Amino acid sequence: NKNFYKANLHTHSTYSDGKLTVEQIKEEYKKRGYSIVAITDHEHIIDNSRLDDEEFLTITSCEVAVKEIADVSTLKKFDMKVAHFNFYAQDQHNNLTPCYNSVYDHYVNDETKDLIHYDGEYERIYSVDEMNKMIKIANDSGFIVSYNHPTWSLENATQYLNYEGLFAVEIYNHSCTTTGTPTDESVFEDMLRAGKKIYCTCCDDAHNYHDFSSPRNDSFGGWVCINAEKLEYSEIMKALQNGEFYASTGPEILSLVQDGDKVKVKTSPCSKIFLLTDGRRKGAVLAENGETVCEAEFILNEQDRFFRIRVEDENGKNAYTQAYYV
Repeated sequence: NKNFYKANLHTHSTYSDGKLTVEQIKEEYKKRGYSIVAITDHEHIIDNSRLDDEEFLTITSCEVAVKEIADVSTLKKFDMKVAHFNFYAQDQHNNLTPCYNSVYDHYVNDETKDLIHYDGEYERIYSVDEMNKMIKIANDSGFIVSYNHPTWSLENATQYLNYEGLFAVEIYNHSCTTTGTPTDESVFEDMLRAGKKIYCTCCDDAHNYHDFSSPRNDSFGGWVCINAEKLEYSEIMKALQNGEFYASTGPEILSLVQDGDKVKVKTSPCSKIFLLTDGRRKGAVLAENGETVCEAEFILNEQDRFFRIRVEDENGKNAYTQAYYV
């Protein structure tokens, strides 16, 4: 009985290294059916709530990086590991950037210097323990934290399985995918099997260096649909924290119902609907040649521990539910 709101949780504007102003971002996303955009400019929080209206909401947020060598660019040292995190403010007007470090912030200009706020310098050290400290500081400062594009970052299970305090992991990053980096669904699966209660997102990471008509454009390729009572900041953040959303690069998931050991799902027309579990036991409903399917029913097993649904359309686009525990 709630509403679905389409949201991009990862975007860059001219406040950092994006090519569109925040006003242009609102215009382009809103006319394509988006209700929510998190403008996650690099390294500093800016409150963009002046853009909000009855049909559009901005999430106060930023993206922070921790590199093996702080003052060296990942665009010059291609084998350097790095961790990127998005901080999303639970209070829309909380614009004090946690763990600010000016070595990382190359984007302070006349447009941004009066808009950013921080409380001293924080030394960032590339280690699991130190990054867990940063995540905790962000959580304690009123932010929920997502883990971004782990494959692009060159991180592996020795790092990401030891991160604590994350609410979500990006399993699809449109900017990375347009340049050949694989999706990160396997990272999500690793985390779930390791016992982490974490959600998944699909995001753009848009910079808009290419025209909207170009196949290299990195907008409008990955999003989440948030299930909430109304388009209000507190309601949207509560839904994100509770995992009341699904992630998609194309298909819609219209409903998901668990009734005892039965799971029923309804979708937009697609070619495949999969039940995925903690173990080898899976389920699949596949369309016949030239046809589509719009619903599926699966039976759960007490050994499954958790289940989730993945939907694939005829163009190879996917939608993903969160993991639900049996």
